[in-house]
Amino acid sequence: MRYMDSRATPRSTPRRKTEPKTAAHEHNHTEHAGSLLRAQGLKVTESRLLLLKALLDRHRPTTAQELLEDLAEHGLDQVTVYRTLTTLVEHQIAQPVSTIDGSRRFEVHACEGCRIDHPHLQCRRCGDLECLEAGVLPSPLIPTRLGGYVIDEAKLYLFGVCPKCQKLSKPKPKSGPEE
Repeated sequence: MRYMDSRATPRSTPRRKTEPKTAAHEHNHTEHAGSLLRAQGLKVTESRLLLLKALLDRHRPTTAQELLEDLAEHGLDQVTVYRTLTTLVEHQIAQPVSTIDGSRRFEVHACEGCRIDHPHLQCRRCGDLECLEAGVLPSPLIPTRLGGYVIDEAKLYLFGVCPKCQKLSKPKPKSGPEE
């Protein structure tokens, strides 16, 4: 999303098309996680490193429960996961994402091509939540002032029914002649 000073004249910016992200990257998420922690002045602990790497690996909003399941083999408990997520959000390494059911998920956008200010697409049936990266939609122009408010954040959520749920709800064609 682009922010526009209310006194500025809107101008057209060319849209860049980007390829959809894949799980494969040219960098190591463990090293990247350590760099992100150090850049924010945080001590690089095993739990922070494991949790941040798990968020980076997923490239999508992730629940604390999913992280607990992913990291169970490393002995991370619920308290550690929630405390670590709180620390990552407080230091602006991770961002919380609200969902239609009122739960929170967490995401990190620190890889090349990732944007913090991207829209989210959520399925109304199963709750699946996806990030829509650059090039999928034009960036809306957001004023920096509106109705006496100074705008410091804008979020765009799109809701619908995901392909998986669409397939589940389609009636099956009848086979054979009708009697």
